[in-house]
Amino acid sequence: MSTPMTPVRTVRTTRRRFIGGGACLVAGASLAMFLGGCSGKPSTETGGAVPKVRERVFPKEKRDTAGTLRLGIVRSGAPDAPALTDLESLLVHARLVAVDPRTGFIYGDLATEVERPEPAVLRFSLDDRARFHVQGNNQPRPVTSEAVKASFERRAAEGIPLFSQVIERVEAPDKGHVVLRLRAPFALLFELLGASSGAVTSDATYPGLNERVGAGAFVPAALEGAMLRLSANPLLKDAAAPRLAQITVTGAGLERDLDLAFARGDIDVRRHQDEPGVLIGGGRDGRVLARRPAMRMRGLGLSMVARKDGREVRAVPAFQDQRVRRALSLAIDRAALRQVDNAFPTGPVGPAHAADALPEDDLNAHALFQYRPEESARLLRAAGHEGLAFTVVHPDIPAMLPLVKSVGESLTRAGFAPRMQSMAFAAWQTTLAAGDFEATLVELTNLETPDLGLRLHQSGGLDGRFSLWGYSNPVYDAAVLEALRQFDPAVRAQKSREAQRLLLDDVPAMLPIYAPGEAISIAKGITGYAADAYDFNTGYLARDWSAPA
Repeated sequence: MSTPMTPVRTVRTTRRRFIGGGACLVAGASLAMFLGGCSGKPSTETGGAVPKVRERVFPKEKRDTAGTLRLGIVRSGAPDAPALTDLESLLVHARLVAVDPRTGFIYGDLATEVERPEPAVLRFSLDDRARFHVQGNNQPRPVTSEAVKASFERRAAEGIPLFSQVIERVEAPDKGHVVLRLRAPFALLFELLGASSGAVTSDATYPGLNERVGAGAFVPAALEGAMLRLSANPLLKDAAAPRLAQITVTGAGLERDLDLAFARGDIDVRRHQDEPGVLIGGGRDGRVLARRPAMRMRGLGLSMVARKDGREVRAVPAFQDQRVRRALSLAIDRAALRQVDNAFPTGPVGPAHAADALPEDDLNAHALFQYRPEESARLLRAAGHEGLAFTVVHPDIPAMLPLVKSVGESLTRAGFAPRMQSMAFAAWQTTLAAGDFEATLVELTNLETPDLGLRLHQSGGLDGRFSLWGYSNPVYDAAVLEALRQFDPAVRAQKSREAQRLLLDDVPAMLPIYAPGEAISIAKGITGYAADAYDFNTGYLARDWSAPA
């Protein structure tokens, strides 16, 4: 039986392993580096072309009777947790735009067009049909520029970096247009406007739920025990209406509970956290398994110089020789490692950001990523470093042990003398953040934006202070800055690929090995679920999801 809704609890991101913050790095000191790189009065060329805002494309298939899609998440009982998880917010709230990570194309959600009247000013035209969800017997309220302005100002007051640090001022010159005055051109503007934190909300709240009213495809209806029920937005008509009648989001205490729930037929989609979970999900008849790259990366980092950020650190001067770095890369059998870990090829930018990442065929064909142990040994001898000894530190993550063993054996066969040293995760994280190692196998997680893979190799590193590896390439630095000055994600993606090719030609000091994969089980009969679109799938394409009635 349905009951009035009470605040829904959730868990935010689990332990962040990406040098103390993962995707949050884009929001802190590194954000200042972004803006600092574009300091001074920007010219009309800075930021490049204004992107086209594309219209929603509706599926042509005949609509069946609308059914229910059942999802599941782990919820926390923490009293200070927000009312909706990011997943639920993406379904409930609308945003100005959404970016497809597969193409870099921008699609209108509440906005229909964007103009650039000044170098650091963007003017969005709003869809005059957009309405906030109806509350009680009230008339639908239009999503006006004043509503967008008020919503973004609330985000700034909450300390959301996009709104407090990137956007200097929000203006509402008339009810149909909203103007964003930026401190400087910012490459991730549209991605962050399309994220859950970019949700446009009214000043009203849903009855019984600690959440502001949105204008998305689904409306919170009731909380039934641990299950939140979302109904299709009745204001969306005809082709614009969701193909589902409703979505239920069931809360569980443990990740494994959700694997079991999928196997029992209690939920219809499950993003597994490990391979045992995938096996459990296989107990569901007709299960479709989708594998995609995780927003993670594993690689071999090399310390080239003994002084970083004004401190003496451990290093191996021989790594300054490009031949030695190339020999290390050729000694690693990436294809075999990927097969063991159900992983994907990766360059500096991970394949989850497909538009910005180098194509898989290019990576597989690139000379740096071939497995050629004999050539590796020849290069090492030619450089005069046969038998080169160094310590490879790595975090004590059990899932990395097969990689540690394989890399150690491969380097030994090629003529190196690696000493593999395990470290407690916290100690390894501190060592990595200081650049105080000879070599390290790195586990990078929460690579939620495509810039991180580029900036990891810059002379100033992630925060603009120093390179973890002691690597410096001014030509590459300039190419990255040019990429990150672009407003248009598709143009940025093209320039990102150009920068990565420059980097690989020079042989980076952090050698990408692979991007771990993740698996999503989808029940038989579910259509329209685009696993490779990540949050764009949930926040924009959810209208196209369908399930048997």
